[in-house]
Amino acid sequence: MVILFLPGVYVPKSCEEIWGNVLSGIERHVSPATYNLWFRNTTLLSVDGECCTIGVPNSYTAIWLKKHFSSVIKDILNASLDREIDIGFSVVKQMPSNKIGECIVNKEVRKEEAGDKRHSAPPRRVEHRVMRLEEFVVGPSNQLAYMSAQEMFRSPDPPFSTLFIYGSVGLGKTHILQGICNQVNENRNLRKAIYMPAEHWTNEFIAALKKGKVDSFRNEYRGADVLLIDDVHFLSNKSGIQEEFLHTFNTLHHSSKRIILASDAHPKLIKKIKESLASRMMSGMVAEIRPPDFETALAILKAKTGVAGKVMPQEVLAYMAERLKERSVREFESVLTTVTAIATAYKRKINVSLVKEVLSGVSSQRLRKVRIEDIEKCVSDYFQLSPEELRSSNKKRSQILPIHMCCYLARTLTAASYQEIGDHFGNRRHTTCIAAMRKIKRRLETDSEFSCLVDRLSEEIRRNPS
Repeated sequence: MVILFLPGVYVPKSCEEIWGNVLSGIERHVSPATYNLWFRNTTLLSVDGECCTIGVPNSYTAIWLKKHFSSVIKDILNASLDREIDIGFSVVKQMPSNKIGECIVNKEVRKEEAGDKRHSAPPRRVEHRVMRLEEFVVGPSNQLAYMSAQEMFRSPDPPFSTLFIYGSVGLGKTHILQGICNQVNENRNLRKAIYMPAEHWTNEFIAALKKGKVDSFRNEYRGADVLLIDDVHFLSNKSGIQEEFLHTFNTLHHSSKRIILASDAHPKLIKKIKESLASRMMSGMVAEIRPPDFETALAILKAKTGVAGKVMPQEVLAYMAERLKERSVREFESVLTTVTAIATAYKRKINVSLVKEVLSGVSSQRLRKVRIEDIEKCVSDYFQLSPEELRSSNKKRSQILPIHMCCYLARTLTAASYQEIGDHFGNRRHTTCIAAMRKIKRRLETDSEFSCLVDRLSEEIRRNPS
């Protein structure tokens, strides 16, 4: 909530309302094509004193808006806020979140800025497009998770009633959960499927506690035929919430109901999770979703362009698939959007040359954002070591794996050379870093849990650069 200080009166305005005024003003002065390309997926993230931060889906949008519409946006904001405003742009990876579809219990707790009030507001219904299973592109990297989810509903007595799907951000876990929820709710043989991210489930439980409506909360979720909870790693370090979730899990399990969970990590690798809950999560089928290979990446790109009504040459899609394989589907969407936007705005032909230009910008942005210090902090926090221990030349046995992981992550997430990495971590020789890199690569090929851990740390580092 933003409080505007106008003469003699306080007028509260939400960021959504303020940005709505801006978009309405811009929409009157630009063509529909320009509006849809550059403004439709923007939002106002914050108003902090004299600065407004605008959320955009990618760096190219930020550059283009700053160059062509900065003064217009400022003028409308100045008029709306009745004071001089500066603007900044921030790339938001997921805009807007569509994790909640129209499945039953399609709710979200409104969070107020005041700390004690953030869980007290009642849930509200949010309308978002639901992802459907028939739109999911199946390949070797996700086939086990997809087929396992389908198998749970082929007969009244499936081989397993619990499914745990794990993998890095943006690989399709939410798509499968929402797709199953939608499929079940369209099937009259089953009464009710509930999909919800773990954070929203937690917020609802806290709100129910404060209102004395815990029994109603429990009846809602324990009465489901299918419970689908996304991002269960959010329950980490929340002992009381984990206990409540475990009881809900047990009630459903003993009633032969279906439970599908998704997380960015294997149950064993979720930090500060009760052993009893982790064991329950692994009691059925556990399936990993890995980054897509070339064939799957190509199929996803074709599907995305088809849904959006875009036409791209086969050689362009093939080049993008080769460069984007092993990355998240969200990156696919971002690159496709950027390529189309540039081609439309500058009347350029969509070809391999344009895609190279866009991808080089994406890569350079990623390399600039992450520093070795970011990697050092993330790894030291996870292994409960100090940064000094990672930099020490006198390594203990307990420090070897964390240091090797630092070398691997620094080499893959930054532009640093082997020698620069070695210098940072205890003045090690560049050949030592190369050996560490090889050891981590070999383990990644044979240890899926370790691979998940590395993916998780990589994603955390990318999300939180200093």
